[in-house]
Formats: sequence, structure tokens, C-alpha cells
Amino acid sequence: MQYIVSIFVLLVCQVTAFNNAPVPRSSTSRISSRIVRSSNALHQSSPNNNNDNNDNDNDTSSSQIVASPSGINILPNWKQQAIFAGTFGTLITSTALLKPVFHNIPNLPFVGQYLWHPELLGLIFVLAGVSHFFVDDYQNIYPPKGTWGGLWQLPGSAKFHVEWTGVAEIVGGVGLFVGLSSLIPLGDSIDGALLASSSAAALLGLAIAIYPANFYMWTHGAELPKGVGMEDSGHYGRFVAQIVLCGILAGLI
Repeated sequence: MQYIVSIFVLLVCQVTAFNNAPVPRSSTSRISSRIVRSSNALHQSSPNNNNDNNDNDNDTSSSQIVASPSGINILPNWKQQAIFAGTFGTLITSTALLKPVFHNIPNLPFVGQYLWHPELLGLIFVLAGVSHFFVDDYQNIYPPKGTWGGLWQLPGSAKFHVEWTGVAEIVGGVGLFVGLSSLIPLGDSIDGALLASSSAAALLGLAIAIYPANFYMWTHGAELPKGVGMEDSGHYGRFVAQIVLCGILAGLI
């Protein structure tokens, strides 16, 4: 009996010693620990998906297009391009129809003799051309690349186009005024009619070439001067005036 008790006490001591001894880390525990550390490192080095989504939302909201008064700038690309083509088609067709009307005005009694002074149009172009170098707001109405659904792809800065069109208006205006005015005598070597006709043709091409700036004011709400908007009725009136101007220039060719 005493022998059995001694064995029992010995077994209890061995079990207690075994429980108090440090447990060695198994290979599975080491692998699991490595996996956890690798996962944490990967999580820290990878971008935050939530932040990305928030940033994308912010970028999207900041790049949202504000509708112009006409609302044309938020239409689908093909609609913007169709409006562009229709407007210019109307301008060119109306100019062709008005050409014979204005060409025959000088032959009308009283009107052609006393009221018809197209040489004054040359002075207006000169003044308009000079203003290109003093009014910086002209650059506000130059359509940037990609306007109207990617249709507008003209290279060059707004300042460059404002300046060269200003020079062209001055030169064309001087030629038109000198060629038509009886106040400036021309030598035998200069044909006044030819000078006036050539200047009118150049100004007609220029008037059509720069009309996209006015069209941009309507479709995208560009302002000239800056801070002063225009209602749709004002743009319609401007378009009619553009047709009349092009008709007069065409009639002088």
C-alpha cells in the first residue's frame, strides 16, 4: 500500500512539472503567426478602398459640368455637334441668300445714294480689332479644345487667337474703308474696287471663322465682359446680326 501511494505522489509531481513547463511553439503556430504578420503588412501597404471610393466620388463631383443658361453644354455629344452644324449651316445659307440683296442696295434710289455707307463698316472692324489688345476678357469666350463633344480641336492658345484675329480685323477694316471711301484718294496703281472687294471677302471669312466664340457664349455660358451674362434672346439677336453682317460683306464682294 505504501508503495502504491509513493508511485501516485510521483505521478502527481511529474504532471504538475509538465503543466508548469513552457510550451514550445509548434510549426503550425509559427506559420499562422507569419500569415497574420504578412496579412497586416499587406493591408498597411495597399491603398484604402474606402478612401479611394471617397476620392473618386469627390473627383466626380468636382468634375461635374454646370449647365449653361441654354443647357446645351450638358447635352449628349452628338446633339451638341448637331446644333453646331445646324447653326453654321444656317449662317452660311442665309449669307448666300442675302448676298444679292445687299449687292443691289447701291442701285436703289435715295437709299443707295444717301443712306448706304459700307465704308463705315471698315472703321467698325478697325475699332473692334484694336480692342482685342486691350480687353483681356476676349480670351474668356475662346472655346477650349474638346468643346462640343470633342468637335473643336483647333490648336493654339486663346491669347494667340485673340491677337491674330485682332490684326486681321484691323487690316481688313483699313482695306475696306480705303477701298470704298471717297475721302482717301488712291493712285492709278491701286484699284479701289478690287481692294474693297478683297477686303470684304477676307472679312467675311474672318467673321465666319470667329463666330465659334460667339456660339460658345451661347452653348456654354461664356461671358464678355466677364461677370455679365446674356439671355437666350440676346444670343438669338446676336445671331441675326451675324447673318446680316455676313450678308453685307458678301454683297460687297
